[in-house]
Amino acid sequence: MSSQIIIALACGLCAVPFCLIGYLGTISKTPLHFWNGDEKKLKKVIRDVPGYNRRMGAAYRWYGTAFLFCGLVGAFSAPAGIIGIGTLCPLGLWLLWKRHRRLLEEYS
Repeated sequence: MSSQIIIALACGLCAVPFCLIGYLGTISKTPLHFWNGDEKKLKKVIRDVPGYNRRMGAAYRWYGTAFLFCGLVGAFSAPAGIIGIGTLCPLGLWLLWKRHRRLLEEYS
């Protein structure tokens, strides 16, 4: 039982930053970047910052929601939660990176 609580709590703590980045990114006036720290380049490249931020923020919120779902699954079954986290971390980050690259091409 305690392992299920720990997995659910860990997933919830992972989900909060991604959901927060997604929400705060949609109200930001600067382009939402993908951990590359290249904000100056993005400011020059992105034409429609509000549209870009809205769609990139939605991608971050979906990633955070996936962590919440893994936490919910992990609350009932610890092995399923661990498998979910192990799959979600690399696959989800790769999909988030692909989404970022596609949005850069679309909005530049």
